[in-house]
Amino acid sequence: MSILMVGSYHFSHSKKNARTANKIEIKFTNSSRIIDTLSVNKLLKQNLDQQSKQFKESLDLNMLETQLKQIPEIQNIEVYEFPQGDFYVEVTERKPLFEVLSDKHFFADSEGILFKYRSLDILKLPVFVMDTTDASVVQTADLISKLKNYPFLEMELETIYLNKNEYVFKLRSFPFDVILGDSSRLNQKIKKLKVFCAFQISQDSLNEYELINLSYKNQVVASIL
Repeated sequence: MSILMVGSYHFSHSKKNARTANKIEIKFTNSSRIIDTLSVNKLLKQNLDQQSKQFKESLDLNMLETQLKQIPEIQNIEVYEFPQGDFYVEVTERKPLFEVLSDKHFFADSEGILFKYRSLDILKLPVFVMDTTDASVVQTADLISKLKNYPFLEMELETIYLNKNEYVFKLRSFPFDVILGDSSRLNQKIKKLKVFCAFQISQDSLNEYELINLSYKNQVVASIL
């Protein structure tokens, strides 16, 4: 007969022995760019020391994982302990989807969760420019996730901001701003944008316009400011 037990597991240790880890092996499930093994190792040891002072006879791995998940750069972490006192740690780093530029500079992921920015030349992420960090980061994360599904915008989306509740973005290779409006009818809007860009390239007239508006149905409104 097998019994499945679910819950919080405590691992007992002698009161006479201090809680020390003989070996800590750390593995990242994805490419680590924001946080490294040294940082995770340091944080793990700090939390182990803290738990040792609080719980002389036991170690709660669930509590330890919960504490480490409070670190914004960590999306998920699993900690395993072996009988000889060694630890195996599996870390999933939060993946930056775009940058947020307000009074401070952050990364944000696909859920709109903010975490510390660091300069990474290898990443060419779109930048969301805003006055303050508020709830619009979450809806912007959803929009950028959808926009990056289009190969054209995956390469071209450079900057995005809100103007009177309408999204406006800049492209890397084209000189005009693009009024997107809201996130409705994205397929139609992006198709119009691609046709407009291709036509302007063929006519060698890219520099004639400073603003194009995709928010109208069945048309693109181009203007000179």
